[in-house]
Amino acid sequence: MKKFILPLLPLLFTQAVSAAEFKDLAVKASEVREAAAAAIPGVTPELSEILADSNKDGRWYGADSRKARMRFETYVLYALPAGQSAAGLLASPAQKKKVREIVDLQLQHMYGAFTTHPGFVDNPGIPSGDYKVELLSSESAGSGYAKVLYSYDDLVVFSSKLFGNGSATIDFVLPKDPVTVYSKGFPTPQSRVNRCTDAHYNTEGDFWYFWNPYQEGCPLTGADLVAVRTTLVPVPMTAGTYPEYAKLYGDNGNGDVLQVSYLVGIDENFQNGDLGRTTFNNAFALLQAAGFRATVNEARRKQLVFNAGSKKTHVQMLLLDPDSAEFAVEAVRGMKTADIFLYDGHSGLGGYLDPARLTEDSGRPLALPLKKYQVFIFQGCSTYAYYNTAYFNLKRTSADPKGTKNLDIVTTGIGAAFEVGAKVDVSLLTSLATGRRPSWQTVMNNVRKAEGADSALSHVNGDEDNPRNP
Repeated sequence: MKKFILPLLPLLFTQAVSAAEFKDLAVKASEVREAAAAAIPGVTPELSEILADSNKDGRWYGADSRKARMRFETYVLYALPAGQSAAGLLASPAQKKKVREIVDLQLQHMYGAFTTHPGFVDNPGIPSGDYKVELLSSESAGSGYAKVLYSYDDLVVFSSKLFGNGSATIDFVLPKDPVTVYSKGFPTPQSRVNRCTDAHYNTEGDFWYFWNPYQEGCPLTGADLVAVRTTLVPVPMTAGTYPEYAKLYGDNGNGDVLQVSYLVGIDENFQNGDLGRTTFNNAFALLQAAGFRATVNEARRKQLVFNAGSKKTHVQMLLLDPDSAEFAVEAVRGMKTADIFLYDGHSGLGGYLDPARLTEDSGRPLALPLKKYQVFIFQGCSTYAYYNTAYFNLKRTSADPKGTKNLDIVTTGIGAAFEVGAKVDVSLLTSLATGRRPSWQTVMNNVRKAEGADSALSHVNGDEDNPRNP
C-alpha cells in the first residue's frame, strides 16, 4: 500500500474516530465461542515447529514490538448458492474452497482493525501471512446465509506497549459478511464516498486495509460486525545473536566484496519532490557522510564503495518504479547474487515483491542460492505479513527445513515512513556492511532510534540459529 500513509495512520485517525465505544458497535461476545482460554487443536506441523523453537530460545527481535501467538474462534456469513443447504456446506470440496476464500477475505480486515480501530491506534499490530484456519461447522443463519464457525491460529506482531509484563487480551471486530460490507459504507444510495474508510483510498480493493467502522458518519452497526476476544501470548525474543559476519565478510560468493543491492521505489514518479526519489538521494548523501565513496552518481543509479580492512563493500543503488518489469528484473538479480538485499518503497499490498510476481514479470525464476548466507531487508508497508514466510520458504532445504540458517530478514509490522527511510536504511547498512559487527539486537535498537516518532515496529526474523558472538 502507499507506504507513507501507514505510519501516519495513528495521527490521521485520532481525529476521525467518533465517540462510539467498542460496546456500541460490537455484537455480544456470547455470539462467539470463548477463545481466550480455549486450546485449539490441529496446529499444523510447520506452526508447531515454529512455536516449539520460539519457546526454546526465541526466533526474532524487535526494539518496540513483540511477536505473539494469537488464537480464537469466530464465524463468517456465507451466501448459500441455490440448492445448497447450510448443513451440507462443508461436505462439498468446491463449496468448502469458496468458504475458505470468504474466511480469508474476512481475516484480511484485521489489517485495518489493528491500525485504525480504537485500542489499536496507539498500539498497532499485524497478522502474519502464514496463519492456520480450520473450518469447524456450518449452520443456517437465515435469509439465504450460512453461519460458518472456524478457528484461527497465528504468530502476530504488535506494539510492545500492548503487553506490559505478560499476555494481552484484546477485543476487535470483523465484518460478518466481508463481501457486502464495503457497499454498506455509503450513507445513502446517492453517496459517492465510503464513510467507513480512508478518504483518499476509498475503493473496494483498498477497503480491508483502511476500514474503520468507528469513523464519524460510518453507517455500519453492530448488526454488520462480529466481535472477537483473544489473548496474545508473547513469544520470547532472542538476545545476543549476531549476523553471520564470518560469511558476509568472507568469500560468500562475491570474492572479497560484500555486495549490497539497494533498490528504492518511487512514490508516484521520478520527478523532483517525489518521496521515493528524496529517500534515494538522501540515503546516497548519508552513506557518503558515513565514509562510503561514490563511484557512480547518476539520477537513477548510484554506486558506492567502503573499505573495511581487507574487505570491500560495494553498494549498487537503483531508483525504480516497483510496478515495472525493470524492477522485477533487478530485484531477482539482487536477491540471487547480493549478500545484502535492501528494498525501500511501497509494498503494493504485498504484490511488488511477491516471488510469483517477480518471476512472471522478470521472466526469470526466483531461485535463491541455498548455501549462501544473505540478509534481506524489506523497508515498506506491513512487510512481515507479506514477505517474511515467502522468502524463508525459498531457502528451505532438507538440512534447513525452516530456511533460516542462511537467511535473516528485517521486516516491518506496520507502515514505514518515507520521511525516515533514508536514515533507517543507512543505519542498517552502516551497522552490517562496515566491519563494526554489532549484534542483531544493537542493529535493531539503532533502527528504532533512526525511526524517531515514525516507528514501523521493525524487527529481525530468523536469527534464532545465528552465532552468539561476532
